[in-house]
Amino acid sequence: MPTTSLGGWKVSVLLAVACGVSVAQRAESDIAYGADPAQRLDLRTPAGTGFATLIFVHGGSLTSGDKTDSDYVHVCDAFPAAGIACASVNYRLGPKHLWPTQAEDIAAVVAWVRDHIPRYGGDPGRLFLLGHSSGATLVALVASDERYLARHGMKPSYLRGVMPMGSIMWDADLEQVLAHRAREAVAHDFLRDHDNRMYGNLDTYEDHWPMRHLHAGLPPFLFLIAESEQEQPPVLKTNAKFVDEARKLGNEANYEVFVGRKHYTMVRQIHEPADPVFTHIVDFVRQHSH
Repeated sequence: MPTTSLGGWKVSVLLAVACGVSVAQRAESDIAYGADPAQRLDLRTPAGTGFATLIFVHGGSLTSGDKTDSDYVHVCDAFPAAGIACASVNYRLGPKHLWPTQAEDIAAVVAWVRDHIPRYGGDPGRLFLLGHSSGATLVALVASDERYLARHGMKPSYLRGVMPMGSIMWDADLEQVLAHRAREAVAHDFLRDHDNRMYGNLDTYEDHWPMRHLHAGLPPFLFLIAESEQEQPPVLKTNAKFVDEARKLGNEANYEVFVGRKHYTMVRQIHEPADPVFTHIVDFVRQHSH
């Protein structure tokens, strides 16, 4: 594959076909946005200037997953041909890295893209977040809890749109347990799970759910839900509640259920021609890029 240089950055030059027209694309892998080896992103950009950028965050329960996993490796493939840049990111994982390291890393990615996308031709004011599974929790949280972006001199309103895909927005099962058991006992049992220890305590775990941080002035939200994951876990219930409460505060929020799709086929098929999930994402980006 031929390569060229852009401002000192080595990039691969790709060719894609969009509507029968060849469009030059650039791709670069493992760009550092922080000092840790896990703080890396892959970036695909279209030709031209002023384009929007979609930042994709993989899932894995915050303790596993990688941008090169088979479920995620092709997520960004089709966006440059639609005139949209796409950054697929890795971040530091628990339980080795305690919460809120993961959310802090996503905020750092947003800041990095905002600072650096102009050198690739992109518009730093046209940034969107897309996350799958626990990555959906992260993008929804960073876009609602103002603390994370504030550390980089940014606000959630700097984002043009957020698309959580396949995640609950609060722990409804925990809510049911707490309705029937003493909080102290639940908090004790919570920390017996090795993965839960990354949160330090039950209060911090509950606070990491986006539903806790709704307020006026959020960026537009579009929840993407697979038909098979509506009830278990209750993705539809918690997403619909987020949408309703967000709207009451004057925010734009919607959800879409995709017939015939499952948790992983939602994300695995994004790069396929005429995929309805991809089409909805592109339409949302274009609608909110002006």
